[in-house]
Amino acid sequence: MGSYPQVVDTNNDGLPDIVSGDASGAVWLFRNAGTRTQPNLAVGERVKAGGVPIEGTRRRYEKGADGRFRVISETNAVSGVYSKLHLADWDGDGLRDLLVGQDGPAGQDLVVYRNAGAADRMELEAPVPLALPGPQMSRPSMLLFDWDGDGKTDVLCGTENARIVFFRRTGDGRAPTFAEGVDLKLEGPGFEKSYRCRPWVADWNNDGKPDLLVGNIYSDAKKAGGNVWLFLAK
Repeated sequence: MGSYPQVVDTNNDGLPDIVSGDASGAVWLFRNAGTRTQPNLAVGERVKAGGVPIEGTRRRYEKGADGRFRVISETNAVSGVYSKLHLADWDGDGLRDLLVGQDGPAGQDLVVYRNAGAADRMELEAPVPLALPGPQMSRPSMLLFDWDGDGKTDVLCGTENARIVFFRRTGDGRAPTFAEGVDLKLEGPGFEKSYRCRPWVADWNNDGKPDLLVGNIYSDAKKAGGNVWLFLAK
């Protein structure tokens, strides 16, 4: 399945549900029919956008005269595959929107599905590509968080490489703007040999500062596996 889950209360009933993307580009919702302390997840249901289930489309390539392959960009599809999602309020209207990092069919690696419903009823619109300033990232994973403490939600992006990119929010509104991305300087024994980095922010040691957790795949010689790295705020 290649799942990429997030625990979030999707219908404002006080119970944590699970929403997950997958390798095919579909998005799944597993509603909690139990309690907070004893969750009981219902059978997964496909999340819809514009009234139809979200469906991923793979990139198509063509070979140029120089022998190199290029992405065919004339496709009308926007939703891609390998969906890495984050539910958060993108446009400041108080409703959680669906942000997706993906391998887009025509190079759209970041998209947003705006929520036109209500706090207890998620109704997603058709996806709209997001264009963040450079650098170029492959299959990014988005996380909204006020990383610099200025009261505006910034963007942290995990990448396929051993890097997390920080985009500082410079403007608000329905179409927020961001400064050019800056690589966070993350160091750890062997961290540079990891890939598919996926970030999360939490106060790990209860000191009031945001710490960074990074899940990734590690590969060194014959060793391979998944790790979670903890980077404590200074």
